Amino acid sequence: MRTKYFIFLVLGLQFLNGFSQTDEVKTAKPAYLTFQTGFIVDGYNSIGIRTFFEYQKDLRENWQFGVSYEHSRHFGFFLTDQLYDLNSNLSQLSLNGYYKLNLIRDRLFWTVGIGAGALHVNWDNNDSFGATINASLTLNIRVTKRIYFESSPLIALAPFNRAYYSPMKIDHFNNFYAFTFFPFGLKVKL
Repeated sequence: MRTKYFIFLVLGLQFLNGFSQTDEVKTAKPAYLTFQTGFIVDGYNSIGIRTFFEYQKDLRENWQFGVSYEHSRHFGFFLTDQLYDLNSNLSQLSLNGYYKLNLIRDRLFWTVGIGAGALHVNWDNNDSFGATINASLTLNIRVTKRIYFESSPLIALAPFNRAYYSPMKIDHFNNFYAFTFFPFGLKVKL
């Protein structure tokens, strides 16, 4: 008998909710889920395969915020200005803010962003943690009504879209820095 009343109550609330919806529902800001891959090169001469996930939400006009998680797995070494090599695996969690620069409104645009977060570096069974900041410039191309292709802003001239910095120190390395290398991915409008 209680189940019958519970079902009646839930259906009644849903019915009333349908009448009480205001214009706020019609003007709800869209959200996006982004997945990117490619490579990441860090200041330890390490290059790794990159996996990047982000939840983004429109705030107003051309402003967005995002929460991202990124991981890279070492597979080789790259040429940077460091004298030593360190086979590093990275994990980063960041809060990001973005501004959309529309070339063709909602079809072709750049997102310019800055963010801050936490960094975890693992090398030879050792761990280090630190704060990190990032800056990004990403090209977005709409493929379908809800799917966008993402890549570096100028693939031929600058094959990266995000750079990181941290004052974290490990062994002979005074600071941490990294940048993406040939990034590409998809952004899905939820």
